[in-house]
Amino acid sequence: MSANSIQFTAISGANNEDAVCYLLEIDEAKILLDCGSFEEYSGESLAQLQRVARQVDAVLLSHADAAHVGAYPVAFERWGLTCAAYATQAVAMMGRVCMHDVAKALRAREDFELFDERAVDRAFDNVTALQYSQPVSLGGRHNGITVTAHAAGHSVGGAVWTISNGAETVLYAMDYNHMREAHLGGSSLLVGGQGRVNERLARPSLLITDAYNAQYRLPPRRRRVEAFVDAVGQAVRRGGNVLVPVDSAARVLEIAYVLNEWWGRDRARRESHTLYLLGRCSRKARAFAQSLVGWMADGLGSATPGAGSADAKPFDLRHVVAVQSLAELDRRMGQADQDRRGGGGRRQQQQRARHAVVLASLDSMSLGFAQDLFVRWAGARNNAVVMPQRGPPGSLARRLYTRWLKHTQRKDVRNGAAEAELVRPARLPVGSDIAVTLRRRVALQGAELEA
Repeated sequence: MSANSIQFTAISGANNEDAVCYLLEIDEAKILLDCGSFEEYSGESLAQLQRVARQVDAVLLSHADAAHVGAYPVAFERWGLTCAAYATQAVAMMGRVCMHDVAKALRAREDFELFDERAVDRAFDNVTALQYSQPVSLGGRHNGITVTAHAAGHSVGGAVWTISNGAETVLYAMDYNHMREAHLGGSSLLVGGQGRVNERLARPSLLITDAYNAQYRLPPRRRRVEAFVDAVGQAVRRGGNVLVPVDSAARVLEIAYVLNEWWGRDRARRESHTLYLLGRCSRKARAFAQSLVGWMADGLGSATPGAGSADAKPFDLRHVVAVQSLAELDRRMGQADQDRRGGGGRRQQQQRARHAVVLASLDSMSLGFAQDLFVRWAGARNNAVVMPQRGPPGSLARRLYTRWLKHTQRKDVRNGAAEAELVRPARLPVGSDIAVTLRRRVALQGAELEA
């Protein structure tokens, strides 16, 4: 591949933590590498995407979260990005769920018109679903270019991509994980997770990758999981409610799996708290996940650990209750309390309602049920927010994380800031406050309605 036959343009996600979207040009072929956006849908990055959308010949989607697919529905529906698009079967299914959730949350907040759930369906109906290691030619005048998805780890169906043109290969690898997780194997970049480079993917002509966590000294996975469940457990033992902000369909699956496994080992925990998955598409996300066991780690098991039932299915999540509205969550919490205590009046049920650990979308906390529950629960000392990730820049989650990190560092944690972030839960001092802007779409009434 000659030096002047390839061009790489970062539309979004270079030198920052923005959603990812890149344009790769090989000879005359233009290939969009991911099509991400967070929830605000504004800024120069989207304007640049809008300018090039009609020129793109193919789209490759790597993961089923907003950072990788968030702009795809609007670009398809509004800006002419109607070329062929490719993703693994799992990313195509879960990406649709993710964007349904985002669209519903945005339309509940405001008169959002860029796209709706039907536009999401039209966009993802256009995606060609692939298996790992299944090469596909772009066809037509770009018939010589072949794209292939390989396992990335990180999320169910997540992909790193090879784009081949004759003897030359571009390797596009964003957000990958070499290590096995609770429900996923490691990336295809290494063989067997043993540090030996996969020769099929070695020495590409061009490597496109990220260094998102390069400055973070990550403790071993087991220690991180223990820190996470310990932070949840501390709040449970205090008798408080726990909010865990999550995405709609990607990393949430590992978090739900870990907590479900932990829940199954302690009957007292199950009697005092209920574990909920709260999202506008939570039941569909859980059902899709159960159908995608083949995309998960080998040996995931014939049943969820601790299930204790012969008819349990892989990735059953039997201790996770999926709910799709705050009203449904309130009803279930009240009913759980009534079942446990044997009845009681409405006021008594509300006062003694059973506590909850809630995995709530969206992970930014700037939108959706995670923001709603934060506002509802933040004033009680026994409640807690346990954050599995830092959150997007400028989001409520990132502001909370930054404030927590400063507080942790002021406590003179000396074992390295990056490690302390992950393994040393800490509480913000009493009296802390943070500004939250709430927006709601409400029905007109009275004179406004008549007008």
